[in-house]
Amino acid sequence: MNEPASVEPLAGPDDVPAPRLDPAEPRPQPGYELPAAAQAGSDPQLGTPDQHLEGRPQEVLPPPQVKPYAPIAALTLPHQPPIASVANLFSNPSGPMHFHQRLEVRTADLLETIPVSRAGVLSDASYVEPREWREVRQHAAKALADTPVVLLVAPRQHGATTFSLRLLAEETDEAVDLHVVEASWDRPLTSKLPAQANCAYVLDFQDPQRDRIDKTFLTGLRKHADTLGSIESRLVITLTPELWAPIAGQVPDGLAVVRLSAHPRAHLVARQHLMARGHASLLDYIDDPAVKEGVADWTPVRAVWLVDEMINLAAADARTAAEDGTTGEARENRLRPEVRELAKDWGTDLDIRFGAPGASGEGAIGTAHDVVRPLDLDDRCLSLALAVHRSGPAARIHADAERLAEILAGANAANGKKGAEDKETTDLREILGGVGLRTRFNSIGADVRYGQARFTSVNYGEALLNHVWGQYHPLHKRLIRWMIACGADSGGTAGDPAVRAILGVLAYHQDDSQLAEVRDQAASLGKASVATAVMVGAARDEHLGRRARQLLYVWAGHSTEETLRLVVTACRELITDQPGPAVTRLRRVADNPAGRALDADVLAAFKAVAADRRLTGGFAKAVAEWHAQAGDAGSPAANLGTLALMSVDEAGTQGRPWLLTGDRPAALGVAAALRRLLTDLDQYPGVLDEITRWLGADGGALHDQVMNVVHEAVSGRVGLMAVVQLVKELNKLRGPDGRGAGARLQDEIEADPDLGGITLETYPA
Repeated sequence: MNEPASVEPLAGPDDVPAPRLDPAEPRPQPGYELPAAAQAGSDPQLGTPDQHLEGRPQEVLPPPQVKPYAPIAALTLPHQPPIASVANLFSNPSGPMHFHQRLEVRTADLLETIPVSRAGVLSDASYVEPREWREVRQHAAKALADTPVVLLVAPRQHGATTFSLRLLAEETDEAVDLHVVEASWDRPLTSKLPAQANCAYVLDFQDPQRDRIDKTFLTGLRKHADTLGSIESRLVITLTPELWAPIAGQVPDGLAVVRLSAHPRAHLVARQHLMARGHASLLDYIDDPAVKEGVADWTPVRAVWLVDEMINLAAADARTAAEDGTTGEARENRLRPEVRELAKDWGTDLDIRFGAPGASGEGAIGTAHDVVRPLDLDDRCLSLALAVHRSGPAARIHADAERLAEILAGANAANGKKGAEDKETTDLREILGGVGLRTRFNSIGADVRYGQARFTSVNYGEALLNHVWGQYHPLHKRLIRWMIACGADSGGTAGDPAVRAILGVLAYHQDDSQLAEVRDQAASLGKASVATAVMVGAARDEHLGRRARQLLYVWAGHSTEETLRLVVTACRELITDQPGPAVTRLRRVADNPAGRALDADVLAAFKAVAADRRLTGGFAKAVAEWHAQAGDAGSPAANLGTLALMSVDEAGTQGRPWLLTGDRPAALGVAAALRRLLTDLDQYPGVLDEITRWLGADGGALHDQVMNVVHEAVSGRVGLMAVVQLVKELNKLRGPDGRGAGARLQDEIEADPDLGGITLETYPA
């Protein structure tokens, strides 16, 4: 038996060095270039690093590195793939088939792999390898050399994925492709594990329900290791101690186990990301003793959040300085306290405010409106409402706080509206005898100016939401319902308070278990657009993305139109930065019999893919593969894909159809694909418009070529009614000889011996 090698941490807190960018926005591509000033190691807004660090004792820390900012964690997202690989992402969630020494191996159904750039992993300037990792790194490298499969045991948020990808990038041959595996399964099955030649995979097991493994899986994994070894491939499976405990001591020979027990300190992570992003001038602020003390127990994820906020603060301060003429020490005095506020630990304050109320004044700290005291239920609701909105009209925030109290009490809050009781008959004497609204805002650490309320500290609201989410688990369902109800009436945008708040708490706690609840609650409140925006943001998050994409895949097979519409709408947005997974799920909706009502929406999404010149060729190969897989049974997704490709014109021409050019993949037979559309004209009436457009394209220069393709298509017996309808439609156009195109097709059909001398009703030419 192989027992894990345990290396205890020498120092450091407990989280993962992965960036927390805005989950509602697409991530920067690996080729993203820094501004010239950033590449020079200086910040044009704040000057050079030297003028801030002069005269201060400094630790011996890494110098700034001039490389594009593309953290390893961000590379694991399904970015825009190169045209050479895009077809493999589209064709089949099971990936391409490979043959090696007569052994057929295929990535199993429902399992997707995302290619990761080896160069990107090795050039990540934000990567931090702490001394605590060095011994583990050596042990892992030896294990990888001895066996194709390594089990890496590490707590969540310890950087196991980043560690594994860096290990594979450094220890495998350059000819080996790196991949992150995304598995959509209810339980792990070795039959679904990837097995392609010259590939190195990272597969994360973290979910206590879906990823729990047993001795049967380990036995199958041992056999899978032999398969991988025979094709020069490797697999690293990361799993949490919770998942490891039931199988400890049961791992068969031939599988290696490595334990990762530490991660980089938050301060070092923040420094490295500042340098990698070209903001070395902010290092003095992160090295401030007060800031270092504040982040001492922070996770690296939180450290990257701090970097984002510091850069935003510096940019805002630069704009203010340009407007009011502030320079030098005045700017320093303004920015430094704000950074210290960002790094402040609100744990003590929150423990008091959400602690058990005592006697009058007991437990309170501070003076005036800064006083920190235990809050009653109403003020806790008021705090949460302001935290969701961040700032806004005090009356609106107060109304949302009352709504939260109602929801927590189990009152009906359908459509996010208050009950229908007669407000005119409500006894309001208790309100006038109580504390005023402005005073209540002051007591929770907020100010009200000109009717607008906001917390006095920039990060307190987010800290409060995360505190409540982590402390009050039974409230999650009702909190989600309330946050959705707090959203704007139009809803569904990245800036919507509901979307921002939900994504914030789920990303901070890496809690993907509530995504389905978001869908259900949004549907019941008539705010499906909020659920869509949350799913899009989650899919773009390094930690929530895999579960979000898995749910979208599962939901694409559902029978309810509302759920299918959510999938289509979300995937339409994800096409811009995750085209492979998006098209796979759109295909699944299209081939779902319950999705017929959404054909127009899927077609619009497919047209967006086909029109993207970077994706057109790969999408065409995918459609050809779909047709081949469907065979005679046909595939709605393949037909919609063909219709989408028919709308694409060759670049630089006057409407010349791309499908009739040499760029079209040979596997996609245009006539055969057209025949499938004409066979079901009721479902795909748009094909007649595209054929008509083709005939008139480029001044009619392709008229004869198009007519030959159409004739070949109908020769496959598409049905008499379809032919009659096609002839009637084509008679609206004249050929070069002045004769109606429909009449010409009619004559060709009647003269074609393969069509058995079919006689059609004659329409005037």
